[in-house]
Amino acid sequence: MFQIGFLEIAVILILGLIIVGPARLPELIKTWLKFYKKIQKQISNFQKDIETEIGTDEIKKDVFNEMRMEELDLSGESNKDE
Repeated sequence: MFQIGFLEIAVILILGLIIVGPARLPELIKTWLKFYKKIQKQISNFQKDIETEIGTDEIKKDVFNEMRMEELDLSGESNKDE
């Protein structure tokens, strides 16, 4: 989701050490990770619900079938030319 590199993580940890202190930093990180995972899970569930509602599996199958039919039509036309 986010593109965070090593430098950004190091800066965040250093700022966390300065602002929160070394004693509370691990607790704060655990809390934020739990919160992040909950949000990520909610977004994932929401995405799955939306995909189920609009029937993305069927749409994907239809698109695949259409592409396959076009490939077969094109290969059939090239065989006629020979």
